[in-house]
Amino acid sequence: MDSTKAKLENGQISSTLKRIVGGNNILPGDSNRSEYRINARLKALPENEKQVAEILCFADEHRLSVAPQGGGTKDAYGQSAKSIDLVLSLKAMSGVLEHSAGDLMVTVLAGTTLRELQATLKAAGQFLPLDAAWDDQSTIGGIVNSGASGPRRAGYGSVRDFLIASRIVYPNGQVIRTGAKVVKNVAGYDMNKLFIGSMGTLGVHTEFTFKIRPIPAGQCLMIIGNAHVETLRTFQNILLDSHLEPCVFEWVNKETVKLIGIETQGPAVLLGFADVWPSVDEQFRHVQQLCQELGATVMSELRGAEEFESALSVLRNILPNSNLMEDGESVVSMKMMGKLTDVQAMYEAAEARAAQYGLSLKFSGGALSGIARATVKTAGEDKADLYRSLTTWIRNMQSDMRNIGVRTVVDFAPGSIRNQMSIWDETTADQKIMRGIKMTIDPNEILNPSRIMGGL
Repeated sequence: MDSTKAKLENGQISSTLKRIVGGNNILPGDSNRSEYRINARLKALPENEKQVAEILCFADEHRLSVAPQGGGTKDAYGQSAKSIDLVLSLKAMSGVLEHSAGDLMVTVLAGTTLRELQATLKAAGQFLPLDAAWDDQSTIGGIVNSGASGPRRAGYGSVRDFLIASRIVYPNGQVIRTGAKVVKNVAGYDMNKLFIGSMGTLGVHTEFTFKIRPIPAGQCLMIIGNAHVETLRTFQNILLDSHLEPCVFEWVNKETVKLIGIETQGPAVLLGFADVWPSVDEQFRHVQQLCQELGATVMSELRGAEEFESALSVLRNILPNSNLMEDGESVVSMKMMGKLTDVQAMYEAAEARAAQYGLSLKFSGGALSGIARATVKTAGEDKADLYRSLTTWIRNMQSDMRNIGVRTVVDFAPGSIRNQMSIWDETTADQKIMRGIKMTIDPNEILNPSRIMGGL
């Protein structure tokens, strides 16, 4: 393997790639050992599926490691990959291929940003209910392969609920199709789900087909605060047992809600409804009455799609973006997954540990998903000392969450931290199965080696 690479060092990789995609679509990679970006010698930008297949065939033949990339916002997600020879960027493969408004379906290329797709659908009064962070940069391919989701997951679900078909190029250049371009399809295994969240370790997506939804006429977001933590927990439990159907239900700490322009004495709850206006208004009245009974305050009411989306955009974008990070910054983001009733404990642990180590914290936890994210940031001159503080915070949070049955994964961290520890708190019983799938599809392990759990 090493001797093969050595023979290709002298311009052969670059010249072959230029022949496949053209000289203008081969760029130097980020080889400066950046903490938050994929470090590689070269970057290729194919313009079609055939070029993707040819690049992967070449890489597989010569055992060149390849990191598929969309907008680059999630370069610091996952375990720090082993040495990467080539970044395979899908940014040049962008656009909506087919929009069947009557059938509520859309087919889109992998390099299309979420914002671009939503703008196309909006013209027909429709949308894809995925609200990943940094929608102006995040591509559909990156969202699917990272399994990203946002606050709307409470009411609409995640990628798994909307992806119905895709095209994928295997490492050997073979193109496969998963699912079907029909809303109801129950034939055989749902292969789409195998690739969701795989971080580009099994294949390279080139195309996706999704179910979509009409844009609801009424949208309202309530910010509820100035209440004790136990009061908000009681509020959550009552709502979970009620007839109300919020599409957003998030616990946030005071530093997070401050970004929306609201000052609170402690945590707050963001509660959103989307339906016809009579339904939204009726549910709003129920919540107002409940707040009065519990002693909580409706601190703000954001009505209409524009105000609703503006606040959610702020909430989503507390997650770090690799494109905006400088190596002098020290940021870690952790994802926690537990029961719906665990969100309060997640919040309290994150607040306590951040205060213990003098870290700035932004927290958002889904009261209808059981998924929370805590992002901590610190600053100073001694990077080694900063990284030690962040690493200690991670280990203590992992321990705290393990004690209450909550699983964790470090979503985002500097490469130096991801190199020295497993970002997954624990391995799972299906590791042998996952390893078998990886070795069947990618026996030479060229795609994002060691990027996900268990060194896959």
